[in-house]
Amino acid sequence: MNLAPREANGNPTPPKTIHVLAFDDNDELDVIAPYEVLYTIRKVLEAETPEISIVSVPGTTKDPRAVCGIHGVTFGTRPLERGEKPDLLIVAGGGYGVGPPPIGIMKLMHDKHFAGVIAEQYHGGRLLASVCTGAFGLAGAGVTRGRTTTTHPDAVDDFAKASGAHVLNPDTQARVVHDGRIVSCGGVTSGTDLALYVVATFWPEIPSLSKSVRDWIDYHFYAQVARV
Repeated sequence: MNLAPREANGNPTPPKTIHVLAFDDNDELDVIAPYEVLYTIRKVLEAETPEISIVSVPGTTKDPRAVCGIHGVTFGTRPLERGEKPDLLIVAGGGYGVGPPPIGIMKLMHDKHFAGVIAEQYHGGRLLASVCTGAFGLAGAGVTRGRTTTTHPDAVDDFAKASGAHVLNPDTQARVVHDGRIVSCGGVTSGTDLALYVVATFWPEIPSLSKSVRDWIDYHFYAQVARV
């Protein structure tokens, strides 16, 4: 199994750079929820904190500096530079069940440049995460076969066929799944749960951090987690 990077003491290495991968017709909450939770680390932690950015693959947005979500909300992004690999790449979802023609992640999972960024992240030994149907982007990159993952509950069967993964239902089995260097979550609001899991898992030497972030955003629901 390909494991997440660890420090000499055996603890997971906290990511210093985190990118949320956005695109036109993404679900806005898939981007903003993990971004806000992880950015909150910078508000409550005095020590070294991660740099977090919303990025996009050139050609996946009409405006290279802005993303237009599936509900019409527009927010800023920056084009991902060639070969750029953060410590953690979070892939948003959006577009499942819409069309034809396919839009959002269901279109981009077949885009060689978009899928290539995800594949390079994984094969470069970096951490990879997906929010809800963002898991289809990981399937398009060919990194999910044989893994245990999750996605939106309505997409479980379709994702299992597309990915070759063992897919857990987020409503009945696990809302957040961690298998090696891949963390996935299922449900439109699950980006919050994924980000809080990242905080708790990758900063274990600061046990108060997870509680401080939860208190700051006033979120005290604890999602079911499966570690493989």
